[in-house]
Amino acid sequence: MSTGSQVLRPYVLRQWRALAGAGAGAAVLALAELAKPWPIALIVDHVIGDRQPPFTPDVTVLLAIGGLILAIAVAETTSTYFTGLWLQSAGERIAHQLRVAVYDHLQRLSLAYHQRTPKGDLLTRVTEDVNDMGELFSDTLGEMLQSALLAFGMTVVLLVIDPVLALLSLVTSPLLILISFVFRRKVRERARRQRRHEGDLASIANEALSAMTVVKAFGAEDREAERVRTRSEQRQQLGVEVARLQARFDGSVGVLRALATAIVTVVGVIRVSNGDMSVGELIIFVSYTRKASSPMRSFAREAAKLTAALARADRIAEVLTEDDVLEDRPHAYRGGRATGEIELQDVSFRYGNERPALEHVTVRIPAGQRLALTGPSGAGKSTLAALVARFYDPTDGRVLIDGRDARDCAQQWLRDQVAVVLQDTVLFTGTVKANIAYGTEASDTEVIEAAKAAAAHDFIEQLPDGYDTELGPQGTGLSGGQRQRLGIARTLLRDPPIIILDEPTTALDQDAENQVLEGLDRLMRGRTCILITHSARLAATADLILELDHGRITEEVPHG
Repeated sequence: MSTGSQVLRPYVLRQWRALAGAGAGAAVLALAELAKPWPIALIVDHVIGDRQPPFTPDVTVLLAIGGLILAIAVAETTSTYFTGLWLQSAGERIAHQLRVAVYDHLQRLSLAYHQRTPKGDLLTRVTEDVNDMGELFSDTLGEMLQSALLAFGMTVVLLVIDPVLALLSLVTSPLLILISFVFRRKVRERARRQRRHEGDLASIANEALSAMTVVKAFGAEDREAERVRTRSEQRQQLGVEVARLQARFDGSVGVLRALATAIVTVVGVIRVSNGDMSVGELIIFVSYTRKASSPMRSFAREAAKLTAALARADRIAEVLTEDDVLEDRPHAYRGGRATGEIELQDVSFRYGNERPALEHVTVRIPAGQRLALTGPSGAGKSTLAALVARFYDPTDGRVLIDGRDARDCAQQWLRDQVAVVLQDTVLFTGTVKANIAYGTEASDTEVIEAAKAAAAHDFIEQLPDGYDTELGPQGTGLSGGQRQRLGIARTLLRDPPIIILDEPTTALDQDAENQVLEGLDRLMRGRTCILITHSARLAATADLILELDHGRITEEVPHG
């Protein structure tokens, strides 16, 4: 059993009632399809028989046959309704549960995992791959089951009527099975490659669309379009290959079943002429043999879809089985508010197999004091702050919060104690009020007070709908300084004892920087602060300045 099948299994088992009902409905549908030639056979054998026209048919028998035709139609219609309903419902529930499980697991996975995994590929797995799992049940499995039951039922009926002719009708079956096996194997391999290309395509498009300002600034529209076009052509070629395989398979099945029908027709007429079977039985034989190509072709086509869906299930399983998670230790600390003392003891850290980002860093920040981290890009400043927030665990050494190893603290407790204000505040689609209150249950009054303290209230009041103004993705329409002040207000609302400021004034003009610094001053009062900055003005507010280079402390300057 593939990894994807193993991951999918518990979600399928939860829907066993609906799937069992759909299975029973598929069985009834197969029986109805098997019964369709019988009314004609009964008319030929028992109403017409050897009589020559004109003759008077038996009305009772005719009415019975008419009732049989009607009963077959009712059974088929009813079964189609309930089978489709149960399969569609089960598929929707399975897709929903999978989607939630994948997204929940993505939330638990470490920041390192998200930084090394393309976002477009993850979005494809959460949306398209999961949706395909739902369609697998609503469209594919029901059709496969009905086709298999129909093929089995036809074989059984034919063996009962005339074993010799039945065996002749199955003479091409081994070759059909072999062709189907080869077809499914090739389709699965191409389906995996298709999904890989689709993930790459989504990542490239997401990256370019998220950075459209840069693309246009560099006149790179044609370059980005070409990148998407290249990946799309590769995906298209694989799709054409699958279509070509499907066409070859359909043609092969048609020829083989035509051969089986010809054999049955010729030999059947001979057996009727010898009195070994009736004309009605021959009609059933020819009808079944001719129709046998349909369930076989349908089964193989749906099996190909199943194969492709399992390739997508494998992609979902890759996410659900990913174990790059920062786990809370047993009995992790979940106490009250921290005082805010931070200490790094001989801390080293590296990303994967890369060179160390930090090496043997030791520093202590008393509660309520400010530490400024300076140095060139790539010196390890953001890494040090990320270890304090426990986005990662150190490779060596310890990070202490109030004298307690951060790894011994519950992550939720840490998130309540440590807040991060990034260089470019991330805003979400929604109202200004909802963005400030993000992650909290703050009242309108608390939101307004936080905005005032962050020097954001005045510009918010000037927006079209004030605090109820709807923001576009990433806060479209707001300046960098305005977004920063909303981020400061959001952090003030949480009232954490420890603040990490990652280049909060970079790329701001003098007026915007003044306004942001006004909010930052209120934010930092009485809190332990780590300032990552190239701004001498902001660094001057710190009690201690550390200069980092290549992951090491090169200078330590007490200040203030």
